[in-house]
Amino acid sequence: MMKITVEKLIYGGKGIGKIDEKVCFVPYVLPEEEVEVDIIREKKSFYECVPVQIIKTSPYRKEPVCRYFTYCGGCDYLHIDYEKQVEYKNEIFVETLKRVGKLDNIPVLEPVSSPENLYYRNRAQFKIRGEKIGFFKKESREIVNIDYCYLLKKELNDALSGLREILPFFSFQPVEAQVYSSSENRTVVKFLFPKNIKKVPLGLKHMKAFLGESLEGFGMYLIKDGYARRINFVGSPFVYETVGDYRFRVSADSFFQVNRFQVKNLIDLVENEMKKDSISVAFDLYSGVGTFSIPMGRYAQKVFGVEINPYAVQDANHNRKLNKATNVFFHRASASDINRFMIKKNPELVLLDPPRTGIDSNTLKALLQIKNLRKIIYISCNPATLARDLSKLTENGFTVVSTRFIDMFPHTYHIESLTILEK
Repeated sequence: MMKITVEKLIYGGKGIGKIDEKVCFVPYVLPEEEVEVDIIREKKSFYECVPVQIIKTSPYRKEPVCRYFTYCGGCDYLHIDYEKQVEYKNEIFVETLKRVGKLDNIPVLEPVSSPENLYYRNRAQFKIRGEKIGFFKKESREIVNIDYCYLLKKELNDALSGLREILPFFSFQPVEAQVYSSSENRTVVKFLFPKNIKKVPLGLKHMKAFLGESLEGFGMYLIKDGYARRINFVGSPFVYETVGDYRFRVSADSFFQVNRFQVKNLIDLVENEMKKDSISVAFDLYSGVGTFSIPMGRYAQKVFGVEINPYAVQDANHNRKLNKATNVFFHRASASDINRFMIKKNPELVLLDPPRTGIDSNTLKALLQIKNLRKIIYISCNPATLARDLSKLTENGFTVVSTRFIDMFPHTYHIESLTILEK
């Protein structure tokens, strides 16, 4: 057993210290704490450790509200005072931009904390194996059997208790149940199977008896080559979200922002940027159900949303009519497939909300070819790929006007951000 002093937290949720000048990674600690650790894995340049005893405790350490903490892989920072969490994550965000992107002296605005840091998630993916229903253990495929999660809104926790009663009705078990509950407290559920299931075990009425009256519909899906293909759906496959004076239809197979308390804050930030300029044409890449495209339409003459998910595009076109956004148009395509069309339309502004991998190289090249492009709004869920992309954009004539951390995922290491670039 060894003793270390934790120097800082890093992206990924761990703290770092040193053992004989060799870096040591250890979870569930805080900066300046003295910790006894066990080495569980030794690599050439670092140790992987687990904490055994906290010798000197940080004043920002608190008692975790959840009994599964450190066993379940869902949370990383439930032992840290929330205000201090935001401060630490903001430091990690800025440090990553500097280290990966070599981006110094860029304006960093105040972080946007989540108005509520518990019960904020509107979506959950419950793993199922035998009698276990829950989430994966950290860095493992072992399932931690849980009966309650403090990050999930009430309807999701209610569904969790009902799932256990449903499983005996299936001819064979699903490996996952995905539950989504909207701001209007209406729910849809997806059951994912490793092989084709021909018979639906229960009707909607009986499913509601187990999963709650908020259930609008449920679907059976076959997982093949890592992709979930819909076999059938009983009841309604979509629910509605209300955000301010916007309303969005969201299907079971579409995506919507997970933190129900932060969606409006994100839309407000986008709208504030749109108000600053006179914009003829704008593009929203990775546009989903139109969460940003439709608000953008209030401030630009024309907005083109680009999304590869067919269900999301169907939702987006429905939402376009629902919100009377007649100047907003949606295209089903990948961001890279639309490049020639985007260059031809010559937008003054492009909003990007890519997956964790960031902007693909072809799209990045296309952005640099748009003659009228003056502003980019980049919403990122990965500071490392953001730093990489910002580095390339700033090398090619763009300036980072501002960036800020937005805490979409309290008590986890995940970092969402919004960056403004101008040319």
